[in-house]
Amino acid sequence: MSAVLVVLAIVLAAAGFAALALAMDRHHAAVIGGTPTPARRRALRWTGGLALALAAWCCVHIWGAAQAAVGLWGVASAGAATVLLWLRWREPARAAQPRSAR
Repeated sequence: MSAVLVVLAIVLAAAGFAALALAMDRHHAAVIGGTPTPARRRALRWTGGLALALAAWCCVHIWGAAQAAVGLWGVASAGAATVLLWLRWREPARAAQPRSAR
């Protein structure tokens, strides 16, 4: 049961960070195209915050309040690293361009 909740917490953290990243103009343009509308930006921010709060709840449920802070750091790091690698994979050509060409 706790292994399933750990995986769920990591997936929720990755989804939360992905939603927060897509609320930004640069990442939204690279993944979806265009800039997000104010309503979409607000929905992505709320969704990202809710997913991260649910990941924190999973950590508290698994490890208890004392160890959950340390566990949440690990879960958040794994989720953020997943989103970072995904975003870098989505725009490899942009990373190869010189800074003045951007």
